[in-house]
Amino acid sequence: PRAPRLDAPDKATGRAVYTDDIRRPGMLHGAILHSPHAHARIKRIDVSRAQALPGVHAVITAADAPATRYGVSPARYDETVFATGKVRHVGEELAAVAADNREIALQALDAIEGEYEQLPVVLDAREALAPGSPVIHELYPGNLNAEVHQEFGDVESVRSRAAVVRSGRLESEMQDGAFLEPQSAIAE
Repeated sequence: PRAPRLDAPDKATGRAVYTDDIRRPGMLHGAILHSPHAHARIKRIDVSRAQALPGVHAVITAADAPATRYGVSPARYDETVFATGKVRHVGEELAAVAADNREIALQALDAIEGEYEQLPVVLDAREALAPGSPVIHELYPGNLNAEVHQEFGDVESVRSRAAVVRSGRLESEMQDGAFLEPQSAIAE
């Protein structure tokens, strides 16, 4: 039998406390401005109107953050906290706001003015690797971040003795966990 989930009764009855339920004295609320474009050069991001709003404590962009790269592994450190120079996907982070409450933070996001030069979009991995395809990330000419070939054991010997050899392509859909709440954090 399955082990009972200890948090199930609280979640089922609404007693569970999520990050969004927590309030601390003097707490500021954050919001992030995401790119509306799949691929575009950032010509200008003007945060002056957002900074001038009453209740806004900070507005930051790539100009205010270190250009430290990170990613899946040291060989693939190709991300920065905020988009620098251009955006490479819809939703890429452009700016962050800290304000007295969520409503003001969202108003500040609306007050940020961006000017972009839209660039050609590539929506298919095979298309991205084709000669002449628009370069999405300058660190990776030809849009190839890494290529890995793995063989274990004496592949050719086993293949020559196999009753059936099958080759082909296997594809699966992208998957992600289904969160009960947006990812969030509280810091004191």
